[in-house]
Amino acid sequence: MTDKGNEVLSFKPVALPCSETARGKLHTTNLFKGACPHSCLYCYASGFKTYKDAEPMPVLIEAVRNIRKWPARLFLSSATDPFHPLVLGLAEELLHRALRAGTFVVISTKALATLGIVKLLSEYRGQVSYTVSLSSLDEERNCILEPKAASAMERLHGRREDGEITFCGIEQLAQKGIHITLKADTLFPRIDDAEESIMSLLEEAKRAGVEAVTFSYAFYRNKFKRKLASVPFLRDSLAAMSESQPIASGTGYSLPLMEKRTRLLAMARMAEAMGFDIISTCRCKNQIDGQIDGIPEDSALRLTCHFHDGWF
Repeated sequence: MTDKGNEVLSFKPVALPCSETARGKLHTTNLFKGACPHSCLYCYASGFKTYKDAEPMPVLIEAVRNIRKWPARLFLSSATDPFHPLVLGLAEELLHRALRAGTFVVISTKALATLGIVKLLSEYRGQVSYTVSLSSLDEERNCILEPKAASAMERLHGRREDGEITFCGIEQLAQKGIHITLKADTLFPRIDDAEESIMSLLEEAKRAGVEAVTFSYAFYRNKFKRKLASVPFLRDSLAAMSESQPIASGTGYSLPLMEKRTRLLAMARMAEAMGFDIISTCRCKNQIDGQIDGIPEDSALRLTCHFHDGWF
């Protein structure tokens, strides 16, 4: 977007390792600029220059309608949630035009889809990779770390009013044949990674229709340390995140690699036993300079990316 923010919609290449092996370069766009209304405490995008504490500013509908050339692969989105209620109408308009133009769309969201979006995506199932971010069923945890995002059960099973589905989660998407990846990818050690917590999350995800799951531990950069350390709920977790490690866009502190590998393998075994088709860990965080070398070849854990369009 330009500095005017609400008049022009632009596409930028995504500098991620997954772009190196995917069928084509992945581009991204955002339907609003400014602070994301989900207000997640760990949000990496809050460190971007374009991220501001001001009220979010959506693009104009004309910005979507005036696009003449769509990228082959489009990621929604790099710094905002494409299905936040603020921009759901814009998202539906964009998806209609992009999918009709033949674009492969990669969606990553914590929010809920409209019935219209689900119907549209079901008509273009071969052009859609749909990922829902959810690391825990614990609503006390989620209210602290993701205070304004949809609840875990809404993300899994949708929102009902008077017994009728009004906004759609994983279950409604899966019922329409849309392939879903669960992105348990901001796992905080000593909070989210207990066997019972992971088992409950996977069982509920399987019931909702999830076919693939990706696990990754949280990272934090030095500039976020003070903010995170001020949250008593996170203090034990941050103490465990004691090792500086390379990631796709620099370095960050996370769970030490040897311990991380052991725990990720244990999660993969649980997911494999439940029959998930794809089990992976984020390439951007865990494959830089061979971080997770030593994963057994017969492990269910793939060293691939949830943005990859060849999973299904």
